[in-house]
Parts: sequence; structure tokens; C-alpha cells
Amino acid sequence: MYLALRELRHHRLRSLLIGGIVTLIAFMVFMLIGLTRGLAHDNAALLIETPATHFVTTRDAGGVFTRSFLTPDTVTRLQAVAGPDATPLAQSFATLSRGDRQLSGVLMGVQPGSFMNPAAQQGQPLSAGSTGAVVDESLREDGVTLGDTLTLRPGGETLKVIGFTRAARLNHQPVVFVTLQHWQTLNPRLHRTVNTVALNTEGAAARAAQLAGVTVHTRAAALQELPGYREEQGSLIMIQVFLIVVAAFVLAVFFYVLTLQKTPQFGLLKAIGASTRTLAGSLVAQMMVLSILAVTVAALVTLGAAALLPAGLPFTLTVPTVLGAAALLVAVAAFSSLLSLGSIARVDPLIAIGAST
Repeated sequence: MYLALRELRHHRLRSLLIGGIVTLIAFMVFMLIGLTRGLAHDNAALLIETPATHFVTTRDAGGVFTRSFLTPDTVTRLQAVAGPDATPLAQSFATLSRGDRQLSGVLMGVQPGSFMNPAAQQGQPLSAGSTGAVVDESLREDGVTLGDTLTLRPGGETLKVIGFTRAARLNHQPVVFVTLQHWQTLNPRLHRTVNTVALNTEGAAARAAQLAGVTVHTRAAALQELPGYREEQGSLIMIQVFLIVVAAFVLAVFFYVLTLQKTPQFGLLKAIGASTRTLAGSLVAQMMVLSILAVTVAALVTLGAAALLPAGLPFTLTVPTVLGAAALLVAVAAFSSLLSLGSIARVDPLIAIGAST
């Protein structure tokens, strides 16, 4: 360690340049992970952050909400066995207009007072008999404000915005919550059916699973059945894997070239008695110190940059995610530096000194 720190201090400019390159690679990894996780969250924020633990659909729907149509009798039986731990949900895709501007959204019917009734960050929540709507806060970027009137196309029915809620996006679209009774009035062709019944306890899920004609899905399973979610996640995960592999390859080549450049120096140190083990330990320690400092700087810069990104940009990066990615990058850097140890062991002091002179 002493030899490593002494070399870092002696070659300050070179150390800064190496650290800068590792910082840029780590910054790129953190930003792309934030963007890919942001896209995933934007696709299914409603299901990811819902208090529900399970969802019930018809057996033939395969877990896809839009293919499931639970009759009022089935909903009554589910609520009879699960009590207040069960609440029906109905959803439909909608086109809304605000003035001359058209907006897309998911119209969702919920029971006021249930655990799926969204909390209003601004305004008021839905209440029994309400004909207004609580909408996702992302609609603010489209100019929607509290008290605005949204018009459903092409029917022309109107919804007054009475509140804004957060983390209510589905299929990359904002969710517009209305009472279940109002939703059924707006969708008469569905004959008072609902798409799913949400459950929020394991006991309720076990009792609901005993009923005929329905299937109980965990929240994770329902998430995977969301149309397009699995395919999008596959692409995003592949992007993250390739990103880590490319970063590992770049760091390995970078550290290897640096080691080769120091061959005469290693030969001289071996000639005056330094062992291969001492030189290898010095190299690994030097790379680890540089990598940890560079990754720490990149993590702090990324968290600062995230606060400056536009509100509408899907970007999700939590501190645990940053810590996990940082640990992975440091491990990759350590492994990359180990690949250079073979060249140190093969250094012949006489040849290396001769090459330097």
C-alpha cells in the first residue's frame, strides 16, 4: 500500500487522468442504469408502488387485466370471503382533450375509501358520489391544473380534475382515477363488470383462490403479464448487461496497457530486491484506490445531475441502486487489475533494465 500511495502522489497528473477516465465510465453506467430503470418504472409505476399484494382475474384471462371481466356476482363472492381486503378495479384506455390539445390516459375506476383509492398530493381524494377525477401529477406537464375540465373523446363526457396523485402511470400513460360507479356509467357496454379485484393480505389471497373460475396472481406475476412489460424489461436488462461487460472490457484493457508501460519500472524494482508479490499487491492497491475514489465521485455527480434532469424524463436511481452498481464496478476494476498480474510475474529484471536504458 505504501508503494502504491507513493506512486500516486509522485505521478499526480497521470493519476488524475486515470481517475478521470474511470469516473467517466462509472458516470455513464450510473446514468444509463437510471434511464433504463426510469423507463421500467414509467411503464408500471401503478403496479410497482401499489399497496395490493395480489390480483384476481378470470381464469381464462391469463393474468392480463384487459382480458378479464369479473361479473358483479363474482366480485360479491370475492368480497364476502376477503372482506375489506378486497376491492374491485376497472380500467380502460381513454383519449381526453383539454382545450385544443388531446391527451392519452388510462381511465381507472376504484372504490372510494378502499386501499386502492389514491392519496391526493394536491386537491382532494375521491369520495362516494364524486364525478371528478384524481389524475397523475405527470399531466401537469401537459398544462393540466386543479379545477380543469377534461373531455372524454369521442363521447364528450367531462371530468373535473379535483386532485393530483403521484406514481400513477401504466403503459407509459398517466392514470385518471374516477369512482367505480362513475367508471361503469362511462362504460355501459361492459355491463358493470370489472377487470380485477385487488387483495392486500396473504390470507385474503388464500381464501379467494378457493373460488371457482378465478385465478389469484401475485403482484410480481401480474407485473410480468402487463402487455409489453416483459419484452421491454428483456431489452432493458440486456442493455445493462452489455454496459457492464463493455465497461469491464475497457477497464481491463486500460489497466493492462498501463501495466505494460511500467515494465521497466517493475524490472528495476525487482533488480533491487522487490518481490513479485509486493509489486502485484502495489498494483492492485493502486487500482483499487483509484477506482473507489473515481466511482465515489461519479456516484455523487450522478445523484447531483439527477436533480437537474427535466421532470418529464423517466429516470429512477435510488441510493441502494447506486451503491449496488458502485460495488459491482469496483469489483470489475479489481478483477481487471488482476488480469495484469501475469505480465508482472514474467518481467525479467535484466531485460527490463536493458530496455529502459
